[in-house]
Amino acid sequence: MWGLGADARFTLDYTLPSACADALRQGDADLGVIPVIELARREGRISLTALAGMGVASSAAAPSEVRSILLVSRGPVEQARSVSLDAASRTSAALAQILLRHRFAAKAQFVVGDSDWRAALARHDAALIIGDPALRLRISGEAERAGFEVLDLAREWHQWTGLPFVFALWGVRGEVYAANHEWLPARLRQALDDGIAQRSAIAAAWAPRLGIPEAEAHLYLSENVVHRLGPAHAAGLERFFALAAADGLIEVSAAPAMLEVEA
Repeated sequence: MWGLGADARFTLDYTLPSACADALRQGDADLGVIPVIELARREGRISLTALAGMGVASSAAAPSEVRSILLVSRGPVEQARSVSLDAASRTSAALAQILLRHRFAAKAQFVVGDSDWRAALARHDAALIIGDPALRLRISGEAERAGFEVLDLAREWHQWTGLPFVFALWGVRGEVYAANHEWLPARLRQALDDGIAQRSAIAAAWAPRLGIPEAEAHLYLSENVVHRLGPAHAAGLERFFALAAADGLIEVSAAPAMLEVEA
């Protein structure tokens, strides 16, 4: 998104990934970074499509951890019977359910719970923690010191499937893309390239806001998450959609067709 705020063709708003998808589907926004699972939803007035090659994902190379999508457990995750899911991202919630059922054979019940991990674990065996709170928790090591088990779900997915995990993509309303296709994909690609070139500046600006060391912010942006997606990411997305459909989490069994964006 680097530089888009200064581009008169864009008006930016910042919200949760799930709320961003809802705004697109309700017609309140034209374009947004949305959880990939939203592409399988059929609710709302507007169907969404996605742009290929750009997004938020884990690395295709091991260990493929992202540090911001964590499952914290009071005991062995295989024995979890009650799991609290953070409602902020529907994709991560689906990933947690798939891994617990298929990788760990846990017979757990899943509920939307408290985003505070200590409050969630006071009532449940395990809790999904995502985003900035998860990253701070991973960096601090507080949960491990307190005796909890902490799993990085992107790493667990990679160890299980051999594939990276895609969390979010640029989603766009079809009529908006049709009216702006001559310039919009290239502009988003340029914003991505410019942002990657400014990772050090972004880390320096955001580390104090998040309360983490600058070196950790830079590590997160340079090694934990990737934004240029390749064939392995497409394969990971296809595998995720197939598993999510088999578990009844989404209606379609294949990843949606995406608009190719030339580099």
